[in-house]
Amino acid sequence: MPKRITGTDRVIMARFTARWPDGRCVLAYARHGSMAVVASVAVPGAPAADGSLWETAARHCPANPANEADAYGRWLLCAGWSMSVMPPAGGVTLSGERWSLEVLKTAVLKEPVYGSDGVHVGRLEFEDAAVPARLGELLG
Repeated sequence: MPKRITGTDRVIMARFTARWPDGRCVLAYARHGSMAVVASVAVPGAPAADGSLWETAARHCPANPANEADAYGRWLLCAGWSMSVMPPAGGVTLSGERWSLEVLKTAVLKEPVYGSDGVHVGRLEFEDAAVPARLGELLG
């Protein structure tokens, strides 16, 4: 059974190309304690992007990295954290909404980066079912 974490921390979301040229998803970034959360959000009526975010990181990192978890974790953390520095046009930021994350991978980094000790990667769901419905605009 996959691990679940919950929170009400601020979540920044935007359209993200997970597989070129047209495999898009809604990417979410949040913080949970000393860890970052980088996840995809299912949007009703939208096709799911092929593969996982971990596989997306694998396609962008060097083959046979010495430490796969550290390399992929840093790449995903950069993708998510950058949305907090330069909010994407048309992105959505929520604060105080209860969410839960189905953790598919956790990468604890050798050294902290972007203020995080590591990253939880998975699928984010919101308690309020109206939230994912509003996110459909991001994929349009």
